[in-house]
Amino acid sequence: MKPDYDLHIHTTASDGVRTPQEIIDMAVKIGLKGIAISDHDTVAGLGQARQYLDTTSYSLDFIPAIELNTDAGEDEVHILGYFIDPENVALNQRLLEIRNSRYHRAEQMVGRLQELGLKITFEHVQALAQGELIARPHIARALMNNQYCTSIPEAFAKYIGRGSPGYVPRYKFLPQEAIELIKNAGGIAVLAHPGLIQHKDKVTEIINSGIEGLEVFYPEHSPEQIDELMELARHHRLLITGGSDYHGPASSESRTNMGSAGVSKDLVNQMYAYLNHKE
Repeated sequence: MKPDYDLHIHTTASDGVRTPQEIIDMAVKIGLKGIAISDHDTVAGLGQARQYLDTTSYSLDFIPAIELNTDAGEDEVHILGYFIDPENVALNQRLLEIRNSRYHRAEQMVGRLQELGLKITFEHVQALAQGELIARPHIARALMNNQYCTSIPEAFAKYIGRGSPGYVPRYKFLPQEAIELIKNAGGIAVLAHPGLIQHKDKVTEIINSGIEGLEVFYPEHSPEQIDELMELARHHRLLITGGSDYHGPASSESRTNMGSAGVSKDLVNQMYAYLNHKE
């Protein structure tokens, strides 16, 4: 059954290829009741989306969100924050530090690729990053444009993924800090795509760190994983969320269909009730 809400969508503010305005138009066109724009490490798209929505007659429920990229040992862990205040000072200060780190990391990665003999430029990568944040998918698209690979997953596997020749470790950012930043910004902290975390004890560790929800419904979660995560969420009395992780065309195959995963209005109502109880 088609979900009412897609709570995991990216725009050109981070590594998506659709603008916030285009995302809103698409969500309405396919019949979603609500969305959350959850760009990586930036809130830049939220104001654009809200301003545009206010000029329309759409009844779309818009939830301001963010996805913070963290590391827990060898695992890359993403923390989603829902209903955040985009103007929160502490959050924006940390996001500025992260953006600066991402910029310098991207410079280093392009430099390594150039040392390997690949003819890509940092200027090309910057041009592909339409927003204020530069991420590895932008480097991947530059590699695709120069015919060094045919897809973003291939670019990661051959050149810029962990263990690949162009990879540079990123800034130190722990899940616990991300959870606290989200909560202090008035939001609900949710563990993104827990089924993709290789070391399952990390999921329990993050739950014990104060996470408030699990992203149960996700395109790359198997039916068995969804059942397990539902049980885990119920056991720990966590909120249940879901989304497509939509990035748009030229993304990995599972992330090209908005609304391919998400949740019912009832589950979103539980998020609103939880938020009101917190206040």
